[in-house]
Amino acid sequence: MDFTDKLAYSGPQPVFSPDSKLMASADGYRLVVRDAASLAVVSLCSCLDRIESISWSPDSDHILCALFKRATVQVFCVSDSDWACNIAEGPAGIVAARWTPDGQHILLTADFGVRLSAWSLVDQSCAYLRGPKHAQAGLAFSPDGSLLAVAHRSDCKDSVAVYDCGSWQLRAQWAPGTSDLADLAWSPDGGCLAVWESALYGHQLGVFTAEGDCLTAYSAYRDLLGIKAVAWSPSGQLLALGDYEQGATVLNHVTWSPLAQFSHQPTVSGPPSVVAYSELEEDTGRRVLAAGTGSMSRLGSSRLLPRSRPGSRPGSRNGSPVKAGPDASQDLDDEGGEMAVTKSRYVVAQLPLRVPVVRLVLDKPNPKLGVGSVSWSFDGSYIATRCDSMPSAVWIWETSRLELASLLLQTRSVRSLQWCPSDNRLVVCTGDSKLYLWTPDGASCVHIPLPGFRASGLCWHPDGGSLVLTSRDEFCCAYF
Repeated sequence: MDFTDKLAYSGPQPVFSPDSKLMASADGYRLVVRDAASLAVVSLCSCLDRIESISWSPDSDHILCALFKRATVQVFCVSDSDWACNIAEGPAGIVAARWTPDGQHILLTADFGVRLSAWSLVDQSCAYLRGPKHAQAGLAFSPDGSLLAVAHRSDCKDSVAVYDCGSWQLRAQWAPGTSDLADLAWSPDGGCLAVWESALYGHQLGVFTAEGDCLTAYSAYRDLLGIKAVAWSPSGQLLALGDYEQGATVLNHVTWSPLAQFSHQPTVSGPPSVVAYSELEEDTGRRVLAAGTGSMSRLGSSRLLPRSRPGSRPGSRNGSPVKAGPDASQDLDDEGGEMAVTKSRYVVAQLPLRVPVVRLVLDKPNPKLGVGSVSWSFDGSYIATRCDSMPSAVWIWETSRLELASLLLQTRSVRSLQWCPSDNRLVVCTGDSKLYLWTPDGASCVHIPLPGFRASGLCWHPDGGSLVLTSRDEFCCAYF
């Protein structure tokens, strides 16, 4: 892999444009637009205050910058530097801002859920909708962009409203039968809408048509904490549910019954085909500093991904050559101080193996418990899950066999994981100076050759050939 030099940013994570040609980032009050291939600065725009959110329009020609403290959003045009737009909500405030799928409207959520405002960039008109139940959750556009589903609550009762995005008129409204609706999500084909209950009211999920007809009401149990994460497969034929009982359930779209139930137990003993990779961290003297598990076998060299040969690529603002990854890197401790120079590699762990479990703190809200992350690979062949009580492990399940295919055990807690948008490649960040890759052919550790850089977040380029890695106030690009 090749890496660019570090670049500064602040606030929201840098994001690629939908057409893959540009990348936008914030640096204090400034919006910086770069060429996605060379990272050369294409445009600079000044905002009224610190930028708290950045999003591209679907046509990649406009950029929305949200200034929540000022209850203002600013919109800039990439193709016309003289064009700009300011929208101020005044006393109503703004807690969320997003583009509509047609790229001609901006949807703003007022403070305290007072109202939704749909502002037109074409004729400067504004349509007001009933206030949503949640600021971020409970609001979703259909895949074709024609409908908007919003969760509402009034008189202590939940309801779901579906609006026409062309006229902003109410098309349908129904009661989902929930006590405290947590969120909703459209299927990839737009044929149905999944609505699920708050975890405090048990494991309950309903699937409805856009008109409100109930297709199924699924409940695994009621007397325990319920659903924590929901994800549709790319085809829309499967629906994965992560719950607080350390499990993940996969429903099929024909009978809406469980097709598979994946359990996340601290002791992994099978199936026999599973390959468990444990990170082994060493200093330059080959002394083991940390390991993901204490039960390891010989080095799984035949299962390791080959490392890309170093090369040069125009990667910085002035076109300077990128840095290629060495075998060792310098880690930092949690306070930012320097640690010993270390290197990591994966070894194949013997079964059964023990996954470290975080001790629960029962006197604090939001306990680290349950499957809080469920994500599908680009073609739906694999599901990656993360159990919050075992934060250093990534579980990878194969949907064709409905069983565990691989387990990644890190020395640190997983901060971010994302599938490549064009391949069955998974990238994991743990907040240190390394990047972890998995494919069906094996797994590997890549050292980031940037002193002091700790990758805690990532964002894939739409074509899957590169990604952005972010630390606290710096970012870089990595190329495959």
